Amino acid sequence: MRRIVILGGGYAGLHAYAGLHARLGRQLRSGEVQITLVSKDPYHTYHGWTGEVLSGRLAVERTLTPIAPILREHFLQAVATAVDLEARTVQVETEEGEPETLAFDHLMLATGSRDPFDRLPGLAEHGWCVKNTRDMQGLVTRLSAFDDEPFAIRNLVVIGGGMAGVETASALALRFGQLNSPQVAVHLVSASTRLLGTLRPDFERIADHATAVLRSQGVQVHFGRRASRITEDLVEFVDGARIASDLTIATAGVSFASLPGTEALPRNETGQIETEPTLEVAGHQGIWAAGDIAAVRHPSTGEPCPTNALWAMKQGDLVGRNIARAVKGKQAKAFGFKGMGQAAGLAATSGVAELWRMQFTGKAAWLLRILFFAWYMPSRQRGFSIVGNLLAQWLAPLTRPGTVPSYQTAERMPSLAGAPALKRVPHS
Repeated sequence: MRRIVILGGGYAGLHAYAGLHARLGRQLRSGEVQITLVSKDPYHTYHGWTGEVLSGRLAVERTLTPIAPILREHFLQAVATAVDLEARTVQVETEEGEPETLAFDHLMLATGSRDPFDRLPGLAEHGWCVKNTRDMQGLVTRLSAFDDEPFAIRNLVVIGGGMAGVETASALALRFGQLNSPQVAVHLVSASTRLLGTLRPDFERIADHATAVLRSQGVQVHFGRRASRITEDLVEFVDGARIASDLTIATAGVSFASLPGTEALPRNETGQIETEPTLEVAGHQGIWAAGDIAAVRHPSTGEPCPTNALWAMKQGDLVGRNIARAVKGKQAKAFGFKGMGQAAGLAATSGVAELWRMQFTGKAAWLLRILFFAWYMPSRQRGFSIVGNLLAQWLAPLTRPGTVPSYQTAERMPSLAGAPALKRVPHS
């Protein structure tokens, strides 16, 4: 029996599984091949709808797709605790706290990235992030509490001038604009001198358009500022400047964890695992990596591929195909995806998008984006249900954010029960 273990239930892991299942169906049915995907969460989180969730136009649970109904007996909800590369085993701890050992012939590492809590002092204690779904749920709960105080004076700070930062700032401006609360100040802080660096210099027009939309929403953009510390009511910067903040969201930067037992795998300076063009780890036969954790070289430029959902999906597709080819005794193929485009949602039904170097703005970009994202959700039914919901809102615009359910998310998330009233902190 050939045993295949996939660590991670994100974009790369699920796409690799789909590729394996499609190509090794007969071997799976006969018992010649066994696939186990390990994920600590029972659902896949689709990050493409972050703006819609933060603005209150989409409930956070709509972005979650349960994994078990898709993978059935091939899914194990557990946390990987260690890998033994020599013995070809993975140690996991199940949801019930039971240890288990999984043997493998092929191991795919698709463990993704995490927010940079180790690099920005105060982020873990006083800041919020949108990458981890539990953090997102906690943030939505906090925002929902703010909704009940529409005339309180608040300062909201978003750190990061990339796609995620721009979408987050625009969504917050929309959310509080719908509450008719002109005293809410939304600040977007960028270490660069211009927003959306991944669109420049090739797509200056849409990058500048996004900046103009933010300003039309009243977002205050601060350029050339790098955060050095987050406190309960301030964001401090390397140059000594400060911005008062009742809620700070960090969208810039990621970190990469090293699973015990994988220290011998080659890594770049940021901690990503270096791969061959086939996405097999150099010098380690049968060990594969894809998604954010993998340092995959772009087939044209040789530079590292972007760490975003589309690239993770395409890398996962290739790992699935290549492991299936290895099982059948065929030669692996090299990663050949060169990119498709990028998009950001703005305001209610606006956005910017670049697709095969064609540039779109406004409602055309927004519609293109939601259709594209819906197509790539793990469940097409769920994806197009979201499209239907958003189109209905387009035809009947919201005047107030929708009700978002409350979640208890992680130990570091403060309980909202008995939370102190918000206070204004003067700008320094």
